[in-house]
Amino acid sequence: EEKLEVEVGSIILATGYQTFDPRRQDEYGYKKLSNVVTSLEFERMMSASGPFSGELLRPSDRKPPKKIAWVQCVGSRDVTAGNGYCSAVCCMYAIKQAILSKEHDSGIEATIFHNDIRAFGKGFERYYERAKSLGVRFLWSKVSILKELPETKNAVIRYRINGREVKEDDFDLVVLSVGLTPSSHAGELAEKLGIEVDQYGFFKNKGLSPMETSQPGIYLCGVCQAPKDIPDSVAIASGAASLSSRLLAETRGTLTVKREYPPERD
Repeated sequence: EEKLEVEVGSIILATGYQTFDPRRQDEYGYKKLSNVVTSLEFERMMSASGPFSGELLRPSDRKPPKKIAWVQCVGSRDVTAGNGYCSAVCCMYAIKQAILSKEHDSGIEATIFHNDIRAFGKGFERYYERAKSLGVRFLWSKVSILKELPETKNAVIRYRINGREVKEDDFDLVVLSVGLTPSSHAGELAEKLGIEVDQYGFFKNKGLSPMETSQPGIYLCGVCQAPKDIPDSVAIASGAASLSSRLLAETRGTLTVKREYPPERD
């Protein structure tokens, strides 16, 4: 380990995020039921370098699931979890995972339980419509996971249709679409730098600029300012680099030292 002191003219914060821990909400049965996983775990399960070498299998018995449910807004848009904001990416990554599941096996019954689908980016609505055309079922409902069937290890979900009728159904696999929260050390860093954070712990931006903080010369990019997807993160990172470069324009090259060489000799 080595400690360095570096004199700089500006700072760009890109501290990222961490996913919401669904164990904070007992109603989902995460880590208690055999076939309830988070969206990030499901992503690894489908990866060619993942634990199942790219095959879509459920954790309990390594069998291909035939009925999969995605539960949206786990740790997002939920004041009981302390996170009243939308995490911005969960709807679209759940739709992507449902489509990929159907590509693995067209016979899979894929159901997305949602609290409004927020497909707000360019081409997102078309992607949502494509999922519906492939047979992905979208149900507007807040759900709870009740129990595990001992003979099949399926998870039983209770949900309400149209705000009135309560139904129960069991699924081979349940995927919890977890939201994005600030990284664990963001608060400590904000205190050291003297910048403000909002009520959820994300770094506060200045006015209408998503890159500027309350301290001149300290800029933000990526999810440390608010949940956002990859294209938005890249765009804001470019903006932060541009602002930083403009600030340092007058001093560019002033710390350059000309290298002195010994005289050449035959």
